This record gives sequence, structure tokens and C-alpha cells, in this order.
Amino acid sequence: MEAMRADPPLRVGAATLVLVSRVVIRSDKGDAGCWIGAFKEPVAVIVRDARGERAFALDSSEIALDVLIDQTPGLDAILSEFGTS
Repeated sequence: MEAMRADPPLRVGAATLVLVSRVVIRSDKGDAGCWIGAFKEPVAVIVRDARGERAFALDSSEIALDVLIDQTPGLDAILSEFGTS
């Protein structure tokens, strides 16, 4: 299973940040037993401040916020709740 997830907004000074991550859960079984593994990988940060609302990839390049909203269930609701959408 692989899914995009948005963390709750974090207020830092005059800015609001929302971290968007990819969550991956894997499992398998074999003769010796079974295993489950999971990891959470940051994908982007959404910044809302006096200059507006922007999304950045981890390499600091700006990315389209609409793409993140389409890929991340519930992100639009999180942004709307905090007045950022």
C-alpha cells in the first residue's frame, strides 16, 4: 500500500506549514515467517504566509499546489479549514 498524507498544519511565526508525505506499507510471507515494513517519506511542504500560498518539493523547487491536492486525500479539507484554499 502506498498513499500520500498531509500532516496537521504547523504555525511558525507568521507562516503556516503543511508537510505532505508518502506513506508506504509493505508485507510478505515466506517459509520462515512473515514481515511488515513501513516508512514515511517527506514529499513537499506547503507554505502560507504574507506572500501567499506556495508548495515546494524537498529540493526547494516550487511545485503546483493543485497536483498535491489531487494526489493527497483530505489535503483540500485541511487547507480549507485553516483558510488556505
